[in-house]
Amino acid sequence: MFLDYFPFIIPLIFFPILIYHKQISNAIGLLDYPDKRKKHLLPIPKIGGIYIFVSCIFSIIFFLNIYNERLIFSFIVLVGGLFLIGFIDDKIEMKATSRLILQFAVTAIAISIDFNLNIENLKFGTLDKNILIYNGSNLFTIFCIISLVNAINLADGKDGLVAMIFIIFLLYFFIFIPSDLNHLIKALITSSILFLFYNIKGRIFLGNSGSYLVGGLMSFITIQNYNAEPYEIEIIFLIFSFYGLDMLRVYIERLIRGVHPFTPENNHLHNYLFNYFSNKYFALMLYIILAYATLSLHFLYKNYFVLTALSISIYILTLIYFKKDNNLSE
Repeated sequence: MFLDYFPFIIPLIFFPILIYHKQISNAIGLLDYPDKRKKHLLPIPKIGGIYIFVSCIFSIIFFLNIYNERLIFSFIVLVGGLFLIGFIDDKIEMKATSRLILQFAVTAIAISIDFNLNIENLKFGTLDKNILIYNGSNLFTIFCIISLVNAINLADGKDGLVAMIFIIFLLYFFIFIPSDLNHLIKALITSSILFLFYNIKGRIFLGNSGSYLVGGLMSFITIQNYNAEPYEIEIIFLIFSFYGLDMLRVYIERLIRGVHPFTPENNHLHNYLFNYFSNKYFALMLYIILAYATLSLHFLYKNYFVLTALSISIYILTLIYFKKDNNLSE
């Protein structure tokens, strides 16, 4: 019985990382400095990713006996590799192309280690049929993982936003799609909530190491659970659609303007939303409500075509409303 609750306690062991965040970040030189895009006045420690990473790795090690070797090695390669890429980027600011190549390599290696990390079929509730991907499954899976990692990275622009996104994601899988990964998910729930307490006050940032880590963890949990017991692919879309669509829109807009798609700008939906409201906590909660409205509705209404269309419509209407008369420098 105790072991069922122990994963919730694991992050408390490493809580000193958050308590002594200033000393640690100064010692390893992991600080986010203000610039023209960033509004904070002083350097902020960006070690949130380190705290979550240590907590989840310890959880995997402690419950080593319930996971097979392929899952463990693929987890270390994918999640650890993405975390390391982000950590290096936090230190030396890698070129966008280099980051993308490394993300591709890490994801490809992880998939080659564990076939259960590869998406080979899509279960469409709208069509009521499974569609096999065959030879293109590896590239499709790599594309999905890299897209989610970068969507989370782009969403990490306001205090508490990615932490809230991640917590809701974890709670959804823990409650409604339980699996052998629940021990890991329990540890991640606690570590994310504790991190949120510091992050929402602007005292600690995730950093690229943290946002890449969160994107990798979300990808790993989603695909492993999907392959263990396939559920409608539209549910996955409803979980990720808000920030996924925003990433797609931002990249397309930049390409049209002749700007590199990975150029940092303040033209994301969360920028418009937070700029519109003076109360950042209200803006944060509104974003979360809008992002997961259709996911909540799917418990009551199972027409996935309507829910998918509604999700896209909510994003577009939200963007149109909050983007107008919103003077943000791009």
